[in-house]
Amino acid sequence: IRSGRSALCLQSFYTAGPKEVRAWTIQKGTTAPQAAGVIHTDFERGFIKAEVANFDDFKALHAGQASMAKVKEAGKYRQEGKTYVMQEGDIVVFMHNVSGSKKK
Repeated sequence: IRSGRSALCLQSFYTAGPKEVRAWTIQKGTTAPQAAGVIHTDFERGFIKAEVANFDDFKALHAGQASMAKVKEAGKYRQEGKTYVMQEGDIVVFMHNVSGSKKK
């Protein structure tokens, strides 16, 4: 599986919520807004920023807690903008804003 993903230039990023952790597959070189668009097109259209931590940092620092608190304390949790290129193992929270009303 790993060699196939590598040959196809694929990588994963993760999203986590209170009920679910999910892996999303993207191509290497995908920017944060494009990755957000894999989840929902509105996320790409209204992209503001991505809050990112690497899985390996989380694994080393979380101390058994289902929380980013230790990662943040260690300075490994960062905010990235529209030009950020996603990395294998990123854990991401996408900030977005799409207005429901359209101007006439």
